[in-house]
Formats: sequence, structure tokens, C-alpha cells
Amino acid sequence: MKIFLLSVLVCFSSLLQTSLSSPILAAKDNFPSRSKPVELKYSCMSVIPADNQDQRPDDVPIILLHGLTGNKESWHGIFEVLALDTKKEACIVDLRNHGESPWNNEAYDVVAMTEDIKHLLDRLKAPKAIILGHSLGGKIAVHLALTYPEIVEKIIVEDMRPNGITLEALKEVQFYTKVMKDLEKDIPQGVTEIEAKKAFLKLLNERLEKINPSLIQNDFSFIPIKCSDGKCQWTTNTVLIDAVLRNMDELLNDSSGRFEGPALFIYGGKSSFRVGDDESNIKKLFPNAKLVEVEGADHMVHTFKKFTKEVIKFINNK
Repeated sequence: MKIFLLSVLVCFSSLLQTSLSSPILAAKDNFPSRSKPVELKYSCMSVIPADNQDQRPDDVPIILLHGLTGNKESWHGIFEVLALDTKKEACIVDLRNHGESPWNNEAYDVVAMTEDIKHLLDRLKAPKAIILGHSLGGKIAVHLALTYPEIVEKIIVEDMRPNGITLEALKEVQFYTKVMKDLEKDIPQGVTEIEAKKAFLKLLNERLEKINPSLIQNDFSFIPIKCSDGKCQWTTNTVLIDAVLRNMDELLNDSSGRFEGPALFIYGGKSSFRVGDDESNIKKLFPNAKLVEVEGADHMVHTFKKFTKEVIKFINNK
């Protein structure tokens, strides 16, 4: 689905790395995907000036990839601004086993998800793209750029290292996913989607407050619940949650290669993923990488204004 805005007067409302100072969980080596690419659900937006409706966006789209248990709606309020301020087509995507995209209980690793994104670019008839990924989406962006550098013009990685994950971050991810799984039976029914998400967030925060108050959330939009005719359920295949709790190697793969193009690694100064500590490893794979810390930010860096500002500057830089 493509949305074309006919005026420039548009208003918008507003897991996974290594550490030098702590033990590391390393991922397994690359292995072939166990399934063919799936047809991902996506939405794209372009901005067409009112005084020049023959103008079309740049032919290099921006593809935004969400994190674990997220969905394409996670980027609302951001991808619209990127489309407006870069004059490029911006596309948000549901990864496989997330949202409205196909679910597959057999192939759910980074390799399979990377092939899906490559296939999406073929569907969009885009010879190259700018890839922006958060957390798991960042890992997929890394794997795509290193495996198929010829189809990536620029890469932007939000709070993500190329390979491995700190034990501190792993514990946080596993704790969060376990709480989500335990509360699955408590998903409200017979209510609207917004009501279900708000009610579930209240239950989630009550559990987090007792065990780890630092993980308490205020924004209900990230809750992976979809409601239809009063029936509410997860928008994330629980095979992913089971894989995280059982063995993260089932989800992640080591990425190797070299991407010579522009790369931006933007990360939270308060995040347990500690991307800044991994600069030497990042530069081995991405020699032209720029690292930017967002002070005060945790893993959800894109909720800070500096994130959008730095990303737009990076994309527009010739």
C-alpha cells in the first residue's frame, strides 16, 4: 500500500550485541535459511509537493525494520517524518512471524528474515535501499548489508551490535519475554484494541514493578495485541518467544563480511546493550561506520528527538 501526500503542509504527531567489560553470548555461524522468502506485509509513504505533483520520490526507498514482538506500526510518527524530510519513499514492514506477515514455525531465524527483506526489495523494484533497523531489525539490517552489500546504499542500526549479546541484555530480554508469555492468558477479551493494550500494559507494569522497576513502560503502542470482533490475541508468533527463552542461537546468526558504504550505529547511553563499547568490532565490518550516542536513552532510542534528527541528517548527507 502506498500513500501519497499532496501537500508539503503536513503535520505529524508526535537485542543483541557484545561487550568488552562483561561476558558475551555468541551466536552460531551462518546457516542456510530453511524456507523460501515470504510475502511481507508493508506500507509505504511518499510526499509529493502540492506545486509539483509530477515529482516522484527518490528511487532509493527507506525500509524500516522493527524489533522483537514489534510490528510496522511501531514506526508511526517517525517514518512519516522521514518521508517528508528526506523526500524519499519510506516503507514500514511486518517481519515474518510478526503482525500481518506470514507465520512460520520452522524458519524464524535472522537468515530467513534477511531473505524476506531482499525479496521485498525485488517486489518494490528497488535496486538499492536505505535500511533502518531497531534491535532484532538492526541485526537483520546488519546481515543484509554484509551478505548483499550491492543492494544497500546506507545502513542505520538502532541500539544493536553486529554479533553477540551481553549477558545483561540477554537477561533483560528473557525476563521481559517470560513475563509476556506468563501473561498471555490474561489478554483482555471483548474490548477494543486500545482498551486491551492499556489493560495489558497495566498488568505488565504491575509484574515489572515487583521484579525490575527499570523496565516499566508508559507507551502501550508497543504491546503486540490485535483485536478483531472482540477477540484479542498476540501479533507475534510465540515460537519466537520460546526460542528466546530456550536458546537465543535459534534466532540469531553470526554475520560476516564487509560493508564499505555509509553506516550509522545510533545507541542509547543508558542501554544495557552498550553498543559504544563495541566500536572496534563494528569498524571491522563497517569501516565507514559513524557511532552516535543518545544520552539518557535506553533501548528505545527512537523515542528521543535526537534519534530522528541524526537519522535525517545521515540520510540527506551526500
